[in-house]
Amino acid sequence: MSDSVTVHLSERDLRLVRNALRTYVNAFGHNEAEVVTEVRGLLDRLPETVSQVTADR
Repeated sequence: MSDSVTVHLSERDLRLVRNALRTYVNAFGHNEAEVVTEVRGLLDRLPETVSQVTADR
């Protein structure tokens, strides 16, 4: 990964992003295999909760 971007999310925003990405994977996974693989990788990198991020610091 060459470039990184920092995004500040509230707990609610993080839940929304994770749910939206999961919904995308479930709805379109069979048509866009390459994109689904990238989205799953992103989901793996996202923390489950904001408190996980602050605890890791």
